[in-house]
Amino acid sequence: MRLTSIALTAAALFAALPAQASTMPTLEQIRSAVQAGVAKTQAKMQSSMPFAIKVTSLQGCQQSQEVPGEVVCLVGMSAGMRDAFNVLPLRDEGGTWVGVERKDAKFAGPSPAEAQAMIRAWAKEEVARNPEAAKDVQMQEAQSTMQVTAINECEVKRKTGYLVCDTQLSVPSRPDGIKTELTFMLESAGWRYVPR
Repeated sequence: MRLTSIALTAAALFAALPAQASTMPTLEQIRSAVQAGVAKTQAKMQSSMPFAIKVTSLQGCQQSQEVPGEVVCLVGMSAGMRDAFNVLPLRDEGGTWVGVERKDAKFAGPSPAEAQAMIRAWAKEEVARNPEAAKDVQMQEAQSTMQVTAINECEVKRKTGYLVCDTQLSVPSRPDGIKTELTFMLESAGWRYVPR
């Protein structure tokens, strides 16, 4: 199975069911939802050919910003010999997590305040490691005056699981603002800024 078809196949495995999500699913619950979707798809297709789709890791889950009552989970998946990160939408149906058939589910990045704190901390660490960096105007602004004014749509990079987010920044030297892409990684401890 081709890597680019993992997300499409995963989305096709799920049936939409109405429910309210109150907590976040565990890795095992997500694996069960995917396997139930695989079984359902095999039954529909009347195929005995096994689908080798597995959820290998869970980066994190959050409430869906697109559909009330759903959560989206950023997961590592394996299809045959290919691995990729995907965003899976799920619903809690009577205490059982089920997958939702929806392509291109979105996963939100950190808040502007979180992103700003991460970038300032990163800039301070860089200057501490390399005192020459303190002379750079951009590094000076990143440490103290730069503001993240908006984190817009984020795209999940399938190979790494990183989120590349359209971001708006403001610094005193550029009052009209700066539009750029910033990269973040979700870890068990929370978000981490990934410099280019």
